[in-house]
Amino acid sequence: MSPVPDAAIATRPANEAERLAALTHLEILDSLPQQAFDDITALASALCGTPIARISLVDADRVWFKSRVGFAYSQVGREGAFCAHAILDPDRVMVVEDARLDARFAGNPLVTQSPAVRFYAGAPVVTAGGLALGTVCAIDTVPRSLNPTQLAAMQALARLVVNLIEREQHLREEARSASELAQRRNQYLVAVATEALDLKAFVDRDYVYRYVNQIYLDYWQLGRGAVEGRPITEIMDAETFGDLVKPHLDAALAGQVVCFEATLNFPLRGTTHVELTYLPARDATGTIIGAVVRVHDIQKLKEREQVLRSTVALLESKALSQQKFIHMVSHDLREPLNSIVNFSSVLADELGPDLSAQARRYLDFVRSGGERMKLLLDDLIGFVRLEIHAIEPRPVDMTRITQLVRDDLALAISRTGGRVECGSLPVVQGDESLLRIVVQNLVANGLKFVRPGTAPVVRISCSSNQLWHEISVRDEGIGIPLSQLENIFDMFKRLNSRKEYDGTGLGLSICRRIAELHAGRISATSAPGLGSCFSLYLPVMQPHQTTAPAHALH
Repeated sequence: MSPVPDAAIATRPANEAERLAALTHLEILDSLPQQAFDDITALASALCGTPIARISLVDADRVWFKSRVGFAYSQVGREGAFCAHAILDPDRVMVVEDARLDARFAGNPLVTQSPAVRFYAGAPVVTAGGLALGTVCAIDTVPRSLNPTQLAAMQALARLVVNLIEREQHLREEARSASELAQRRNQYLVAVATEALDLKAFVDRDYVYRYVNQIYLDYWQLGRGAVEGRPITEIMDAETFGDLVKPHLDAALAGQVVCFEATLNFPLRGTTHVELTYLPARDATGTIIGAVVRVHDIQKLKEREQVLRSTVALLESKALSQQKFIHMVSHDLREPLNSIVNFSSVLADELGPDLSAQARRYLDFVRSGGERMKLLLDDLIGFVRLEIHAIEPRPVDMTRITQLVRDDLALAISRTGGRVECGSLPVVQGDESLLRIVVQNLVANGLKFVRPGTAPVVRISCSSNQLWHEISVRDEGIGIPLSQLENIFDMFKRLNSRKEYDGTGLGLSICRRIAELHAGRISATSAPGLGSCFSLYLPVMQPHQTTAPAHALH
């Protein structure tokens, strides 16, 4: 090809040094072909209707093509290259409609000889810092022109090219960072292997120690020179080696991973429980060249296991005693109480007319006291059984629970002339029988602690968020003083005399315990004469859960 005339040689941009540095930093020159860039050149060719399209990057002495269509060469010299002129004005597409009529290119061998360029359009590929790296260009052997839409599209393709180049660089930097991190982690692993808490060693196929870490030396109270390069039998007695170590070591040298527990007698430490692991070690060809030995001291773990076994046995004994106590209370105490209540009722019925007023009064005391004892006994047994009750969570329809409670309390509702209103309630995860006890206790309290001369009204509602269902039981009763709200859930806590309101003082304690068993809680707000509101908080099932967690107190 003929020499390039001086008129066809483009001047160097003022920021040439920075531009070339950016090209080097982006690591795009001489990179492998990529489909995304090839798609852009195909779009440029189709957009401009030209047989040739390229993504050109202008280096110091050459123009290298990241992608090309209809052009055989991967690079050309910078002198005479159209793209070297195009990068001088980064803000616009350089269009040469007929190169024969342009003084810069009329004598250019690319015009006068093969490939006989006539038309050229180059959109500069410009970084965010304003550095023109090259162009997206379209070339033809016949004159032509571009409309404004085509010019704008060429500039869009050029922006896409720089975005791809910068993204590829970002990915390479991430890959290098990941590689550096992997190298650092490898260094950390080497350090851990050297100064680990476990005893570690490498033994070759001749049962000779080739490496041991410092912990290994400390346990055996030996120097490195006394171990490395010496056979195991010089460190360990022949009987222990033959009966314990050698069979497992031979299995590792045959390719098996071996793990077992044993007791070793270390100097200063005495008999120690250890877990030994033998791993086959291979060279680059896969040939087994020895075994990696790991000795993990589990003496403290064994001691804790023994303590745990003793504790479990003690707990099991206590649980058995508790079960026996509950059985005794439920049967041996309930029978005499039933006799007291039943016979006092018989005496009242049969001898009532013959008894004095004072005797009948005393007999009523006996009967009512027996009834209170039965109620207290039932509540105590219920509370104690909660301590060993394991929750088996299932979907519980709280609306159905409320309907059942309303049926259970139908007599009390009818007797007081009250009503129980229920809003929309959710399906929760829990123990149906226990949640029914909570609702029944709260509704019964609302019917019981009523202001004189008024019919009780109890309203049940619910509000929920992402974490909790708040089921509220609100009444219009006598209310609770603010000073008493903090301890109303304590056992046997009564705020009113038995003459005014019956009860054992255990109902709210049972409610709180059931809430805790469901990983929830219960609270109250109230004011004297304005009623009370008890709120039961139950956790909302999360999307990743298949069932609610089972809770039990041990």
